[in-house]
Amino acid sequence: MFLLKSAWDNIRFHGKRSILSILLIAIASGAILLYRGFVEYSEQGMALGFIKTSGHIQISRVPADGTTESESLLTAADLDSLKLIFTTTPHVSAYDAVLRVQGIIGTEERSALFWGAGYDAPQKFGATAGTPVFAGEQGLVIGKDLFETLKLDSVQSVSVNIMSSIGQSGFLTGSFDVSGYLDTGVPQNDAGFVIASRSALLDFFELEDSASYIRLFLQKDSDLPAVQTYLDRYFAEHGVPFQTKNWKTLNPSWEQISGLFNAQFTVISGILCVLIFVALTQSLSASFMERIGEFGTMEAIGLKKSSLIGMLVLEVCFLSLAGIIGGILFAQSGNILTEIFHIMMVPPGYSKGYRLNFYITAPAILRTQCFIFLTAIISVFYPIYTIRKYGAVQLIHYNGS
Repeated sequence: MFLLKSAWDNIRFHGKRSILSILLIAIASGAILLYRGFVEYSEQGMALGFIKTSGHIQISRVPADGTTESESLLTAADLDSLKLIFTTTPHVSAYDAVLRVQGIIGTEERSALFWGAGYDAPQKFGATAGTPVFAGEQGLVIGKDLFETLKLDSVQSVSVNIMSSIGQSGFLTGSFDVSGYLDTGVPQNDAGFVIASRSALLDFFELEDSASYIRLFLQKDSDLPAVQTYLDRYFAEHGVPFQTKNWKTLNPSWEQISGLFNAQFTVISGILCVLIFVALTQSLSASFMERIGEFGTMEAIGLKKSSLIGMLVLEVCFLSLAGIIGGILFAQSGNILTEIFHIMMVPPGYSKGYRLNFYITAPAILRTQCFIFLTAIISVFYPIYTIRKYGAVQLIHYNGS
């Protein structure tokens, strides 16, 4: 208790020096945490975007000999049997059937290629302008660039003609109303993307209930390996012609982008850690070395060297913990500042930006702040060495030589 009180009294007595040390630790702590949060947000945000579009797992029919995967549709019986399987599959939160569609879309004056899908719940995708498409409606929501290519009007009711081929049904034609357009921010997608209600496509083209695949959404991302293994084993044991693909397989670019993010983080964080380590150890060590004479006086009046060292360690622990708490609060305030000042970021290949954010996780806090704490502890090694090496009189008259 004596050492704790002495350490606290020393921090209060050297108030200005203590505040500057805490600020330095807080800035270093917040900086490395913010950078990790930025990388984590960019990586996880992209992963969530892929999962939202493709689901955690997709289940489709294994193509028969002489057919392609796009021609092999899940029948009504397949859909019913799969839904029964999903009710007993652990960790499943939701699922829906998707019908892929592609072909030519146009008006009397213009036409263009399109690709897209019919969803059981298309309104989840929303619409930038116009009205979202709900289940059972005959309308379409198309990409913004495709909307502009066809010279459509978002105010007046307009319709487009579609020629497509679904499964092995041959060429299908029909006319649909356009409810609005969707701006995803990715020009490549907006140039030909179409969203419709699956039931409306089936009814209009007079097709039986069918789907290209079923999207499976899980309660947690970490449940994916177990659920996919369970489904693969079930399909193999019961001899049903279904196959599974996870979102990483469906989006091969994810592994490359994730690897790039992690490589960049490793290099930049390595440089940042070296700078922080040098700055913190130099500053804190110099701050304590300036007080060597004070420690010598304490030893001269009867305080043991072990007590001096313990008090020194407690001081740096108090300072580092206060700085770490300040750094975490500083990092958390980053999201508030980006929202207040509307700081946006436009990724490469996008025409639409999104608000800059920092995804700060508990593991990231633990790793970064352990580094800051250890660096602060290392900074007192030299002052401790000096206290142990010299006697009380020498410490009182110590001038650094």
